[in-house]
Amino acid sequence: MDTQIPAELLESFQEYNSFIIIGHKEPDGDALSSQLALASFLNRKGKQAVPVSPGPFDRKEIAEKEKLFLRHIPETGLKESTLIVVVDCSTIERIGYLAKEAEGYRIAVIDHHSSGETFGDIRYIDPKAPSVTSMIQKIIEAKGDALTSTEAELLLFGLATDTGFFRHLESGTGEVFKSAGRLVDAGASPKEVFSEMYGNRSLESRILLGKLLMNAESLCNGRLVFVVETKEDVSRFGKNSRDSDFLYQLLTGVENVETVALLRYESETEISVGLRSTGKVDVGAIAKDLGGGGHKKAAGFSSGNSFSEIKKELLHLLCG
Repeated sequence: MDTQIPAELLESFQEYNSFIIIGHKEPDGDALSSQLALASFLNRKGKQAVPVSPGPFDRKEIAEKEKLFLRHIPETGLKESTLIVVVDCSTIERIGYLAKEAEGYRIAVIDHHSSGETFGDIRYIDPKAPSVTSMIQKIIEAKGDALTSTEAELLLFGLATDTGFFRHLESGTGEVFKSAGRLVDAGASPKEVFSEMYGNRSLESRILLGKLLMNAESLCNGRLVFVVETKEDVSRFGKNSRDSDFLYQLLTGVENVETVALLRYESETEISVGLRSTGKVDVGAIAKDLGGGGHKKAAGFSSGNSFSEIKKELLHLLCG
């Protein structure tokens, strides 16, 4: 995590008085926590910062945070004195309808994805960072400010989200644990964060998990596990019963597995595809070629094709 924070970005936090902090569609803990922590920091420095998210807030662990976000950019008419900060997005399309609303504003981008498309006027991109929250922590600390306990809790939640509670980290990442230690010293509770991430799940979520595991397909001589969540599954269990992190954790732990592909019905015209790798396959590069993005080990994209068409394409790319 040795990518330097652009001086222009630090100066902008001093120069502008108004900030709109935007995250991606179908937000996760890293995006939302980055938005809330940065907004908190700027507001206590005498600025006006508001977090905006296109939603939906379908994940169980973030549902209660929905009330803290606006769904649209406020119409203040002060575009020249307002900076939009887009976090955790590798392309402008990731913010959905907010991209249109953001036209005419100056945009700063804070992101850690290794693939995507260049956008924004100020860019702080660090593919080596384990989460965007770790980059927000670095910004706050670079400004010489002590974290509040609320900010520390948010930042630890985002870090834990994107690292699978640190299980995705490899050797040479000791600085991540040092940063996490500072968050704990500032008031963050690992116990509470873990409970927030993995606790209070419904029985339906466990039944759905069992169904998906029962229907998992082993392909490419065991190197690929293919899972489909159908329209009927969504109708029966709802999107709030999804627990993809635990599903990926179980399936990437299967002997000889290199990649897990999870296809989910989202609407009549959209299927979302989540890809996870144990390290041998760069799923970020594959997702980018298919119109999405992400990291080497975790990525995704959306498609208007059928389940069978997507499966055929993935088999070609992942199995050769």
